[in-house]
Parts: sequence; structure tokens; C-alpha cells
Amino acid sequence: MKNKKTRYVMYPAWEYRREIEDLNALSDRGWQLEKGGCFRSVFYRDESVLYRYALDYNRSIDDPVRYRDTFAEQGWEFISDTFNGWHFFRKVYDPSLPPEEYEIYTDETSVRDMSDRWSRLGYAFGGVELALTAANALFALRHPSVTGIACTLACLGLGVMLLVGAWRIRHPDVAGKPRRSMGWCFTTLFSVLLLGLLFGVIRYTQYSSSEYVYDPAMPPWTWEMSVPLPDFYTLDVEADTDANVDITVTNKSGKVLTTLGGGGDLRGKATIFLLPGKYDVTVQYVDGTEPGTVGTFRFEVD
Repeated sequence: MKNKKTRYVMYPAWEYRREIEDLNALSDRGWQLEKGGCFRSVFYRDESVLYRYALDYNRSIDDPVRYRDTFAEQGWEFISDTFNGWHFFRKVYDPSLPPEEYEIYTDETSVRDMSDRWSRLGYAFGGVELALTAANALFALRHPSVTGIACTLACLGLGVMLLVGAWRIRHPDVAGKPRRSMGWCFTTLFSVLLLGLLFGVIRYTQYSSSEYVYDPAMPPWTWEMSVPLPDFYTLDVEADTDANVDITVTNKSGKVLTTLGGGGDLRGKATIFLLPGKYDVTVQYVDGTEPGTVGTFRFEVD
């Protein structure tokens, strides 16, 4: 049997009591905390002892040694702390002692102060996330993409969760104990956000600009472009010519995906969903164009 294991899990601030319960349950099964973290915790196997754990939130410790000694005087052993101010403690469990012996926050004022602090942060960041949701949604409507959709959904989910968490902190008696930790939701939303950003990094712009003289004996002008990821792409075209032109995107099977046409000072955009592969962007004059007609064409796919 392995003597060590690593557990990857994330608890929202308002679920710190659930994290304590989970640590206690692991201790009951013989897994004792060696190093606690926000996302990653390490445990070692020891069935000879049973602990009860506690978490303290404090980001303004002037004297760390004195801080830990204060807990040690009450029987609490310091384990580790996190970058955002959480400190892990434990105490050997004695079933003959009252439950209050294993609570750090016995002062209701301390509990209220900590709850108010995290509630304010939850409402503030939740509001920011909803504002980002609105901004991302407007951008995604104008320029649809997997990145924009992922960012919009992630920001919306995070905003709602933060606001719900802030409300739960302020109203623990009304909210009750959640049936399931919301940490998995955070993990899922962050994964969606990272996936969307990855799409955005891999995406790149296809661009071409040239001037042509019309010759009926020559075939239409065609540029080949490569698409690395399945996504929504925007075809942005310009044509400055005295004759009408058609600008068409086709796949290698010859299927027309979109067409933009017009004459003179043509400006147009079209949003199309493209799978990974190669595509042709074709520019051609319409029937009736006089030989020798000069045109300047530009297209951009992003």
C-alpha cells in the first residue's frame, strides 16, 4: 500500500468548514495531512493516530513565531499555510473532550468578521465577473469564436458562484449545508476558460492582398489557407475595382461555404464555421467584365 498520496481539490472560501470535515474524514481512514494547499494537498499514511483539523485565515501576521506558539499553547500543531492567508492546524483527537475543544473560532465576533471579509470580496469579484460577462458577450456577438464563447460562459459561471458564495457566507442558517462542494465547479469553469484561451493562442490570421488585371483567358485568382482549429472565423474582404467581383470560400471538395460580391468599393464580412483543414479563397470578375480591368483585392480571415 502506498504511504503517500496527493489530492487535487479546490474549496471556495465559504466552504472552509467542508474542507475541515473532509480532512477529518481522511484522518479517520488513516490519511494524515502533510502539506495543505489551495489546489494541491499531500497526505501520508498513519493509522496509529487520529487528528481533528482546523483552518485559520489571517493575512496580517506580524510575528509568525508568536502566532504559531499561541495555537501550540492550546494544543494545535501547525502544518502549513497557503499564499492567500489560510493556515492549517491539527490536534490529536480525544473523544472524551467536548466538540468545542476542536474549534478555533469559538468567538462569534471572530467568525462574523471573517465571514464579512470574504462576503465583501465575493460580492466585489462577482460583480466584476458579471461585468466581464457582458463585455465578452457583446464582443462574441460581433466576432463569434470558441474563445469568446468560453470566456463568456466562464465569467458568467464564476460571477454567479461568487455571488451565491457571498450570500451563503452572510446567511449560513438560511442557506444550509450544500449537498456537494462547489470546488468542482470552479475547476470546470477554469478548464473552460483555459481551453478558450488556448484556442485563441493557436488561432492565427490568414491575410493576402494583391492587384490584378482581368484576362478572360486566365482562371480566377485563388489563395489557399490553412485552418488549425474548429472555430468560427470572420472573412473580411475589400475590393477596389471598376467591375463587379465575387469572393468565395470553398473547401477542397468544392463546396461553397460563403460568398461576398459587389463592385466598385466593396467592403464585406461573413462569419463561417470552419473545421481544421485547407480552404480556397477565390476572387473572380463577373461575366461581362472588360479585359484589362484593374482591381485591388484584400482578404483577411481571423
